[in-house]
Amino acid sequence: MLSPQEMSVEKFFERDDPDKVFIREQIMQSKFPNKTMDNFKACLAKVNSKEAYDQYARSGFFTLVRADGDKDTKDEILRILSNHFGLLKDTSSI
Repeated sequence: MLSPQEMSVEKFFERDDPDKVFIREQIMQSKFPNKTMDNFKACLAKVNSKEAYDQYARSGFFTLVRADGDKDTKDEILRILSNHFGLLKDTSSI
C-alpha cells in the first residue's frame, strides 16, 4: 500500500490500530518523548520518501495507492485486496 509521504508520516497515529497505539505509548514513555517522536517521524519520512514510493510504484507488483485517509477505509482496502487475489467471488456484499 502506498500513500503520500505527508499522509504516511503526519497521520500515522490518527488511527487507533493496536500496533500504532503500542508504538505511541512506547514513544511517550521515553526520556525525551518529543525528540523520540521527531526521530520516529524522520524514519517514517525516509522509508516513505518520494524515491522509495516511486520504486515501489514501478516494481510491477500489485500496489494500492491510499490517497484519502477518510475515504480509504479498511473495508474498502479489504474489498480491493479480496477482489485482486480472488478470495471472494462476489465482493458486492463487502
